[in-house]
Amino acid sequence: KLIYFLVKQLFSDKTSFQKKSTHIVFSTGEGHDLKNYNKFLRDSNVEVIHMEAFNTSQKTSFNIVELKLAFSLFLENVQEARSILKLKLPLELRKKIVNTTLPNLALYTYLCAFFSAIKEQIPNVKIFHSNALLLASAATREGLEVVCMYHGLADKTSIASYPFYDRIYVYSVEEKDYFEDISPNSNVCLYPVQELSNLEKRVIIFSRPCDSLMSEKTILEILNFFLKKDYQIFLKKHPTYTGSLASKIASKYNLEMITLEKDASESILHLRPSFSIGGGSTALCESLRHGVIPISLDDLDTDFSWAIYPFKKRTLSWKEEKERIFELLEDMNLYSKILSELRTR
Repeated sequence: KLIYFLVKQLFSDKTSFQKKSTHIVFSTGEGHDLKNYNKFLRDSNVEVIHMEAFNTSQKTSFNIVELKLAFSLFLENVQEARSILKLKLPLELRKKIVNTTLPNLALYTYLCAFFSAIKEQIPNVKIFHSNALLLASAATREGLEVVCMYHGLADKTSIASYPFYDRIYVYSVEEKDYFEDISPNSNVCLYPVQELSNLEKRVIIFSRPCDSLMSEKTILEILNFFLKKDYQIFLKKHPTYTGSLASKIASKYNLEMITLEKDASESILHLRPSFSIGGGSTALCESLRHGVIPISLDDLDTDFSWAIYPFKKRTLSWKEEKERIFELLEDMNLYSKILSELRTR
């Protein structure tokens, strides 16, 4: 496989990136990473190259990897793998190494050689990605500065397998604390968020990615509750939404649909709602940081054990705390108190 990559690049006449000071942004496909980069990290003084994280053909379109270096790195990686397999490892871990790691050794080697060549051409290059682990590990090994931009709330991970990143961008304080603990040499940063005041009598309902993850009955129940209180309701589809329920509800109740071009944070900043409603999602985390009370529609038995962010503590549950929501709507002077409680409980 490594030979295939090396031979394939020989058919390209592109032997240089022809850049002096560069950020390379590796997109994982859905566009969130590029948007976060352009929104928060773009430097007008630096040229930017956009590449696809998992598109090897795009990388082999640059004839920059030296054969000698590639084979030298491959031998090093094979020897390292052998050394690991000689250790007394748990059977399941050994199986994972044999079935998952070894088949990717050629690709990992090529990526190491690819980043080594880039570093030689552009010594001050910075790599930006959204948790493309193999690619990031190769870039880190070759001594490039690597910045990880989470495009959603992060999963818990093992300290043993988590790669070192120079910088990590996350959405919540809990995630920042978590990654500072497991990767103490990384500079962990929160995406900047503007706290709002003077909120409007509006509500944004954020959909899930598909209809099967939503309860029409629950959505209509909370929708009618806020309509009776004379709130203006807006509906925001998830960026990857595939389904018909959102359009059906919007049409039936004449709700305004927020354009897909605006992300959750931009929608909240633009509309200044008093409440955001949805399932366990990044939107509800961003809402709380903006100073807008989030209401969760998740069932009581929804499993959030995978998440670093404590969803249930940081939202008002429509299923479990309905009476408290009723009380708040009757006396909005309680708003600041409840907002503060959600941030600290």
